[in-house]
Amino acid sequence: MTSRDSLRDEELWQACVDAQEQLAQCRAQFFQQARGKSEALSAALSAGHRQRAAALALLADLHHDLALLPQLVDLAMMPAWALQARRAIAYIPRERLIPRLEELLTEHLDRLTDEDDDYYDLWAAVLIEVQAWALLAQLVSAARISPNPLVQDIAVRAAEPYGALVTGHWSLV
Repeated sequence: MTSRDSLRDEELWQACVDAQEQLAQCRAQFFQQARGKSEALSAALSAGHRQRAAALALLADLHHDLALLPQLVDLAMMPAWALQARRAIAYIPRERLIPRLEELLTEHLDRLTDEDDDYYDLWAAVLIEVQAWALLAQLVSAARISPNPLVQDIAVRAAEPYGALVTGHWSLV
């Protein structure tokens, strides 16, 4: 590599550093000055790829808003967005998150069919991420009685690594 290449690499890296600094400044300005943060973020979560990715990155790092939880759960059910959505969900304060998450899980469990093994798996990932063991126990219980072996397997895989954290809640379900 020539010194010219090295200089070019340093310039490219400095541009990345500068962009990160500018992003931090824009985020701070958004949080300090935007009056409709939730509305703006909600619209971004429903928009195209770039808007959604930016909103999820921001929510996973800096902001928590319980009003956005239904949208975040919906995105957590989409494999392409699941990881970022789970991180944003986990950022919501637990004392507010768990009761609302329980409502959403109950609604979703009522709509899941035995063919929805992917949703059971994605729901398990959300509940594990936020350490909602009682809710995971509910999901595991529902999955265990499914006639679909794939759903039953999710129950085993979700319960196995967490042992007593999940099984201790089975009596509640």
